[in-house]
Amino acid sequence: MSDEHIHPNGHSDEPALGDQLRLPKDMLPSSLPDHELGALIEALLLVSPEPPTVEELSAGTELPQEEIERGLAWLEQQDSRGWILQRHGRRIQLATAPRFAEKVRLFLGLDREAKLSSASLEVLALVAYQQPITRSEIEAVRGVDSSGILAKLHARGLIEPVARLQTVGNPIQYGTTAEFLNHFGLRSLADLPPLGDIGGKDGKAMLEAATLVEPESPESEDKGDEQEAP
Repeated sequence: MSDEHIHPNGHSDEPALGDQLRLPKDMLPSSLPDHELGALIEALLLVSPEPPTVEELSAGTELPQEEIERGLAWLEQQDSRGWILQRHGRRIQLATAPRFAEKVRLFLGLDREAKLSSASLEVLALVAYQQPITRSEIEAVRGVDSSGILAKLHARGLIEPVARLQTVGNPIQYGTTAEFLNHFGLRSLADLPPLGDIGGKDGKAMLEAATLVEPESPESEDKGDEQEAP
């Protein structure tokens, strides 16, 4: 195999991601044009064993973070390619362009995913717009038990526990995942459309009110958590 290709180290004692992506200094001129800088970052994203951060890309290329951001901005402007640049929190990855989703599924022999129910979409919207959010806060908005729906969304990889609320019982707080971005063809959470009505009521006002609700007792919340995040 040619030494010209850079492959990630798969051993358990592998170095930090920035070190894995590090390139020889003689490959890096002091200043790169936008298209070449973007191509460099694109190559690193393709070989990275996990979505890197700007800091890790900067460490791997020995380029300032401002240069990395310049390259990422150029990549984000490329709308004629078969992929999009996604940002999930601080991490960055490439994903197939939403307009090719049907052809990609056909090529891979994947069955079309079952559609989310209206109740699942309602809970998912609450998580997406108010994250991090607890089960109690979701149920304060919906008025019904949501533990089963949270469990299904978690199983499908659309939501995940991201923290615990520092209050009585330390209930789990949920957030969306990178798979959520892929499912809806979003580049980042900033692409979410404005929140509309939920059950005929103003969604934004309901979310704000939900954060003022007293959390459930530790026993009640813990019981729900066992169902939600196995």
